[in-house]
Amino acid sequence: MSDLQQIPESPHTPTSQNFQVDLAGLVELLSRNLYSGPRVFVRELLQNGVDAITARRGIDPSCPARITFSAEGQILRIRDTGIGLTTDEAAELLATIGATSKRDEFGMARTDFLGQFGIGLLSCFMVSDTITVRSRSAADRDARTIQWEGRSNGTWVVTTAVEPLTEPGTEMLLHSLPGEDPFTFSSLSRLITEYGEFLPIPVELRAEGQSQVLTARRAPWEENSAGAVSWCAANFGFHPFAVVPVEVPEAGVKGRAFILPTGAHPGQETRHRVYLRRMLLGSRITELLPEWAYFARVVIDAEHLHPTASREGLFDDDLLATTREALGEQIRTWLTRLSTTDPKLFSEFIAVHVSGLKAMAVSDAPTREMVARTVPFVTSLGEQTFTQVLERFGAFRYTRTASRFRSLEPVARANGLCIVNCGYAFDADLVAQFALDNPERAIGELEPAEVLGVLVAPPEDTRQRMRPALAAAQTALDPAGVEVVLRAFAPVSLSVLFLPDAEIAGQALAEAVRDRAEGVWGALLDAADPFGDSRRPLLVLNARSPVINQLAGAKDDQLLQAAVRGLYVQALLAGQHPMDVQARSWADQTFTSLIELSLKGRS
Repeated sequence: MSDLQQIPESPHTPTSQNFQVDLAGLVELLSRNLYSGPRVFVRELLQNGVDAITARRGIDPSCPARITFSAEGQILRIRDTGIGLTTDEAAELLATIGATSKRDEFGMARTDFLGQFGIGLLSCFMVSDTITVRSRSAADRDARTIQWEGRSNGTWVVTTAVEPLTEPGTEMLLHSLPGEDPFTFSSLSRLITEYGEFLPIPVELRAEGQSQVLTARRAPWEENSAGAVSWCAANFGFHPFAVVPVEVPEAGVKGRAFILPTGAHPGQETRHRVYLRRMLLGSRITELLPEWAYFARVVIDAEHLHPTASREGLFDDDLLATTREALGEQIRTWLTRLSTTDPKLFSEFIAVHVSGLKAMAVSDAPTREMVARTVPFVTSLGEQTFTQVLERFGAFRYTRTASRFRSLEPVARANGLCIVNCGYAFDADLVAQFALDNPERAIGELEPAEVLGVLVAPPEDTRQRMRPALAAAQTALDPAGVEVVLRAFAPVSLSVLFLPDAEIAGQALAEAVRDRAEGVWGALLDAADPFGDSRRPLLVLNARSPVINQLAGAKDDQLLQAAVRGLYVQALLAGQHPMDVQARSWADQTFTSLIELSLKGRS
């Protein structure tokens, strides 16, 4: 068919024509490739009705506005008070289904009223073999009511309606497929509510002797805080930690961001609920927030964001990218403001989400800057942010393991040395990126020599008095490869301080490999040993400690050896350092000796 015949004046002279596409194939595409299922026909019918009423308001602002779904058994009748179709518009609609101009991949364009109406029309073939449409245009007071009937086999009949509509608008009649029962009150009520509950136009459902208006409800972005919390609990399944209003004027977006009250991981998929001009677009939209904002779930209504062909997702264009960035920035601003206005609540947030924030901060510079300014880390001088440490001390020294921090913390605190504990998940990578962000600042891992630098050497007479004990202690710990040094430091209650080498694990592995190598291979490994110049782990004896001073006066070499090894084991345990076979053996010997001495003392 190349030209569409004019709709006849007489209702008794119908014209039978074929659609200009393979309609059966197109319906198959709609059901299998475009839509997630036949249930979306309700959404398309709602959209058609809303668009028609909006168009009529353009010429008659005071026009009636209502959509009615009436079900009787296998028949569903949908009536709207919209602008209706003129004869020419009906002809254009039917002639351009499948036309090549201004169409999407399924042969229809949604960018205008007729294009949207056509898609909505075709979606009904997923639940009905025939569609009957009666329509009367509001643009012409004397307009006839046109009627056409389309069939899923690709044919349609158009004529003037035998029973004209009494007022402008459109009525559609669907007959359910054999064996299907989609027009029950419960199923239609559920779908109309799901898709259209926030539409400003009354949508009434009449079925099975019941009648109910299912729309014009208050949307979550219009609710007060308590109402938004209730909506989140009912729809997202959790009571939010906080509710953050969001708005992006460029995209006509307004909504709420709900902060999760429990921990989540950046890698976990976040699903948001999106409405397009108050009609549900999708409840599982994933591309709405930046990846770092994994701890938020969002509900929004958008005027200008572009839906995909199925209207079940958002088209990933520049406007969506702008919206995503703006929503993320508003959540980041809320979090930054919370850190200054409500430190207690911010601490509660950090307790739940700190690991995820750190993970995202490693690769996201704005998040990293926020974490550096707002997230407190444990230091030897109390909890402080990265930024506070740099501002107060001019340098940033950290330990890569929590055990090393624990062993150094008492001495560092007593001597005013600020050390940051970066021994937890993502900390090492985060501080490495922080150092790259601030190349002009002294940021680095704490070295044993730096600790020794704040520990003063004891007076000469003390060194002379303790020289024999120091030599005996060195002999006692030589099997462990530990160097013994003497310093005077606070607190005096700390007898010894263990400083493991930063590369001790790698050094031990290299030595084990080298010991097993022979001949030329051993020589090559010696030459290539990256730890050849590494200093050994240090056990620092505190010259101010009463225990160390008592050891200096000990006459029994065996007792001195056992005591030094016991103090070494104690230092390992206190710092939760790994213990090798040698250290575990000394621990057993120390406890055995203590038991023996205790028994001898009692006897």
